[in-house]
Amino acid sequence: MKKFLSLILVLGLSATLLAGCGGGSSAAADSGNAGDTAAEGNDAGYNTLNIIAAHGSTETVAQHTSYVYLKELLEERSGGAITMDIYPNQQLGGDREYTEACVQGNVTMGAPSPAAIAALCPSLNAFETPFLFSDYETARATMDSDAGKALLDSLEQYGLKGLGYYENGFRNLTCNKEINSLADLKGLKIRTMENNVHLAIWQALGANPSPLAFGELYTALQQGAFDAQENPLEQIYNNKLHEVQDHVYLTQHIYTPYIVFMNLDVWNSLNEQTQQLIQECMDESVQYNRETCDTNNQACIDGINNSGMSKVYEVSDDLRAEMIQACTDAGIYDTVIEAAGGTYAQDLWAAAGFEY
Repeated sequence: MKKFLSLILVLGLSATLLAGCGGGSSAAADSGNAGDTAAEGNDAGYNTLNIIAAHGSTETVAQHTSYVYLKELLEERSGGAITMDIYPNQQLGGDREYTEACVQGNVTMGAPSPAAIAALCPSLNAFETPFLFSDYETARATMDSDAGKALLDSLEQYGLKGLGYYENGFRNLTCNKEINSLADLKGLKIRTMENNVHLAIWQALGANPSPLAFGELYTALQQGAFDAQENPLEQIYNNKLHEVQDHVYLTQHIYTPYIVFMNLDVWNSLNEQTQQLIQECMDESVQYNRETCDTNNQACIDGINNSGMSKVYEVSDDLRAEMIQACTDAGIYDTVIEAAGGTYAQDLWAAAGFEY
C-alpha cells in the first residue's frame, strides 16, 4: 500500500510539472522544470528550476537537515530562481524507487545509500568494502579524493549527475545477545539490506542474514523474527531500534555515505552559472552535514545509554581482527572488486590507504 501511494504521489507530481511546462516530454521538463532563461531581475543569469528532492529518512536526522540547509542556500543565492521541495520519510518511495524515478525524470534529486541502489549503479559496490575505514577523518578525506569523485562521475552512465556525499555513517551491530568473539555470531538471524555483498559479509561472519524492507524492521525485531540488525547510529536511535535490541556494538564494519545526485538531463539543461551555484551550495552543505553528524552521533550514543533499554559497547581489537580475517578468508574483498567493476574498489582502497 505504501509503495502504491508513493507511486501515485510521484505520478501526480509528474503530471503537475508537465502541465506547468506546457506538456513537454523531456526529463528536464518532467523533473526539474528548468527554464531556458534567467529569472526576471536576476543579474547572475540563473535558470529557473524547481528541485523535487526525495530521501527515505525521518526529518530529525542529518540527511534531512542538510537538505534543508541546501534548500536555504540555493533559494537565497539564486534570488528565488531555484526552489527546492523536499519529500522525506519515503514519501516518494524507498531509496531504489525514488532513484529509478530520478533516472526516469520524475524526481530531480535523491540521496540514497549506495547498497540500496547498487543493482542499478554497480560501481557503488566499492563502498561496501568491510572495515575499509578506521575513522571518520579517513572516510571523509577519501570521499573528497579523486577516487571518490570518480565514483560520483560513474553515475552519469546511469542518467544521474553525482553532486557529493552526505554522511550516513559507520554501520553498527545491534542484537539481543552478548557478542564477545566471532563464535557468538554463529547462526545469528540478522536483517541486512538487499545487497549481495552485505549478505556475503554476514554469511562469512557465520551469521544467518536475510534482507527486509527498513520500514518493516522495528516490528520484525519486536516480534523476534530477527535476533539482530545493522545500521548507523542515527538510524538506530531515531527509528527507536534500540528499544527492541539490548546491545549496540560499535563494529563500524562498513562506512555508508549518502550519494547526492540530480537527474542528468536536468543538470545538462542548466547554464554554467546555475550549475556552478548548485555545486557550490552542495559543497557547503556537505561541510554542514559532517559537522551535524559529529554532534548527532554523540547525542545518539548518549540517548541510547540513557534510555534504560539498551547500551552501547565498544568492540575489542581481537573481535575486529577476527571479523576482518573471516572476510578475507571468504574472498569478500574479491567479491567487492567484481561487483563494482573496473578499478573503482581498488582506487577507493588506495585513496583510503587500505590493504587486506
